[in-house]
Amino acid sequence: MDQSNKAFAMRGGFIAKWLVVLTAVTGVTIPVLTYAVPESFPIVPDAGFSIVSRGPMELLVTQSGELDSADNDILISKCEWNTRILSIVPEGTWVDKGDIIAELDASDIRKRFQDRAILLVNATARLTDAREDLQIQSLKNESLLAKVKLQGQLSQLKLKGYVEAEYPQKLHELEAALALAQESLSRAKKKHEFVDGMVRLGYRSPTERETERINVLKKTQALTISQDKLDILKKFTHKRTLTQLTANAKEAKRESERVVLAARAAILSREISVRSRERSYRVYKDYQDRLEKNIAACTIIATKSGEVIYAKERSSSTSRIDEGSSIRYLQAVATIPDRDRLQVKLRLHESNIRLIQSNQKAVIQVDAAGEQRYLGHVSHISTVPLSGRYPNYNLREYRVTVDLDADPEVSRSLSPGMTATVNIIADRRDSTIQASVQSVVQVGDKYVAFVRNGDEVQHRVIELGISSDSQVEILSGLEEGEEVVLKPRVTCAQRIVSLEKEFTNGHQQSYWLSMVR
Repeated sequence: MDQSNKAFAMRGGFIAKWLVVLTAVTGVTIPVLTYAVPESFPIVPDAGFSIVSRGPMELLVTQSGELDSADNDILISKCEWNTRILSIVPEGTWVDKGDIIAELDASDIRKRFQDRAILLVNATARLTDAREDLQIQSLKNESLLAKVKLQGQLSQLKLKGYVEAEYPQKLHELEAALALAQESLSRAKKKHEFVDGMVRLGYRSPTERETERINVLKKTQALTISQDKLDILKKFTHKRTLTQLTANAKEAKRESERVVLAARAAILSREISVRSRERSYRVYKDYQDRLEKNIAACTIIATKSGEVIYAKERSSSTSRIDEGSSIRYLQAVATIPDRDRLQVKLRLHESNIRLIQSNQKAVIQVDAAGEQRYLGHVSHISTVPLSGRYPNYNLREYRVTVDLDADPEVSRSLSPGMTATVNIIADRRDSTIQASVQSVVQVGDKYVAFVRNGDEVQHRVIELGISSDSQVEILSGLEEGEEVVLKPRVTCAQRIVSLEKEFTNGHQQSYWLSMVR
């Protein structure tokens, strides 16, 4: 910073400090960027005021859901094949334990049962054949010696053919392939060098040089592969094959000495075959038993007494269980709910889940019950968010369960599936000062209300607490019984603009005074 700028800064700081001292001594406020605030306002009609009152206040979280039983006896299809409903009792029918709820179409399974019955008969016949073959095998053991001699001769011929013909031929082929690969690589390198020189002289393009370079790499790889094949043949394949053929030839010579053992082994093999057929027979028999079990599962029976409610795959599903509906394995067909214990399962947005705690009180309104209200409490809060539903897949919601706290007689008058609106009491004030939400306006970073003072209206900076849909808690700034403008942004719009400038001006003055100090 040069001397002139330093002098200007010193004079500016001195003048600012002098203004502060003069203001403190004389009590005269020097206006800095002030704005005029009008003293008169449009006349606010009496209907435009609301009275600040004191009373209880609740912070409610409202969400709709469906009534459901806390203890449902779910009847599922235990038929392992997809089928259809032939008949089902009407929804709402009272059934006793052991009554038939639904009949599923088992015609395909019965047909399969009949077809598999033939396979079971065949498996039985194969088992009989295996047992007879075991007896016949003893008669075949006499032919084993002739077969062993023939096998020995063939093994010797195979060993001789490999040593004198197959191995030399394979070796010659690989050596020739290696020589050709070396020659191809040499030519490819020379061509690459030639093309590289032509590129430098400008007669060939770099693309051609790159092509020749890649060709050299391919030839190099081909040479490596040829060399590897030759090495594998010499070091491993030849030794392994020769060892194996030699061992086979020796083994064939000793085979004649093991005729008796071979005969016993043959008998053992037939015994194993018998056991294998027995296992195969058991597989077919078990499958028949499984089909028979599934046929029985096509008759769905009530496991307890109660009222039948058709099941839905999802709460948002519009498809209904009915005669002719397709049913898959383990799909719920109906439920028999416990009407004495009801609950409402809600999906709450992630912004509201922080307000919910276990055992919070709730007020439940069932649409079918009119204006009747029921008390309840939060019994479960999911810690894992649910995936959003169409079309808001990115929305995150949490499952919250609210139990209905009502006498069993009252609960029985309601039915699962009814639509219910739940108001969860997230917070409560037994006695607090409150005003209409419409009477509070935010000006800058402050909340302001306009209060009647005789024939005038004055603004008042206030501090807020909890709020509901219509009321807001006043922590400070207003007293019980005062009248506040109901819609200040309409009737006091000019004053709000002036206050915004005034608050902004006050922030600027505080900032400059802090800089002077």
